[in-house]
Amino acid sequence: MPGLDFSAPYNNDPETLEEIFRLKRVDENRIREIYLSGPQEYAGSGRITDELSLNQFLEIVDRIHGEGIRVNLILNATCEGTGWYARESIDRTMAYLQELHRDHGVEGVTIANPFYIQEVRRCLPDIEITASVLADIDCVQRAVLYKRAGADVITPDTNINRDLRLLKEIKEVAGVELKLMVNEGCLYKCPFRKFHFNYISHKSRELGTIEGDAFFFNCLEVTATDHSQILKSGWIRPEDLKRYGEFSTFFKIVGRARPKTMVTRTVKAYLEEDWDGDLLDIVSSSLNKFSLEYGAFLDNKSLEKYNFFETITSCDRNCHKCSYCEQVAKDLIRLRVLTRGKLEDVGFKDAADELERTGRLPQQAFH
Repeated sequence: MPGLDFSAPYNNDPETLEEIFRLKRVDENRIREIYLSGPQEYAGSGRITDELSLNQFLEIVDRIHGEGIRVNLILNATCEGTGWYARESIDRTMAYLQELHRDHGVEGVTIANPFYIQEVRRCLPDIEITASVLADIDCVQRAVLYKRAGADVITPDTNINRDLRLLKEIKEVAGVELKLMVNEGCLYKCPFRKFHFNYISHKSRELGTIEGDAFFFNCLEVTATDHSQILKSGWIRPEDLKRYGEFSTFFKIVGRARPKTMVTRTVKAYLEEDWDGDLLDIVSSSLNKFSLEYGAFLDNKSLEKYNFFETITSCDRNCHKCSYCEQVAKDLIRLRVLTRGKLEDVGFKDAADELERTGRLPQQAFH
């Protein structure tokens, strides 16, 4: 079987970028592209990142290309107000993309809005367009329409990551490449998601302080009262990637808003297709926040004893008739557990070194 390709995140930290370069190939697996936001003056996206100028962005593009890796620009806002559809706004965005693609060799762009996909395809017939995970493509109908709009690649809704039959059908009918997002830790069928990303789309351009954290607060409350939600989320274990080979060998790693420690740990785990540790140390979004807030711990290797992949890819999602995830959560998920990853991600690397030296990781409880 051929090696796997990965889309790795850039979190606006040059040191992280160097670490990604060191991990760009593991055996037959490789980082095909690095995805990143551009200058906020031109567009928003699905993550809030540090302010970036056009010159800074172009320097990063040159560095990535210098390593023989493709660049994918993220333009996947889900809302930018009514002015988003004004001809002046559209033309400005198209001119920006034309400069990046034709003058600086940016190979790909990720977009959620099908209207903008149509415009980009019309103006730039050679650029590779990925339909974002925020397009909510969860069925053949949507996949076909996004393909018709101009998408070459689709990142399906993570809610269908475990529906192998549907993913295969989308691949066959739509005739596009699938790029599966592997480590987003959102709630399954999250009711807050659409509104959360509308908020982020605006805030990613406005910059400044984020007032409160209403969205993650709600997700955390749900997960805290029902640990089975951790198992129901749409993440894919590193060890299970090759099981998707019939319809995809291309995978996207989440991490544009995460620290260097988590990005490098996660990229390494997925390129090696192996993670011997706390699964929540390589999962992003609300489950990562839950893990840090509550010290939640889920031993990745232990899931194999429960035939996890076989079970969750053959279930009918009628959770009210099944207790599998509840039982696995009861057996495996623990709270108030320190791991090296948790300590590193909140800035306590020295403490992690000391605890590991004394043999008190990963099972030392918080106090």
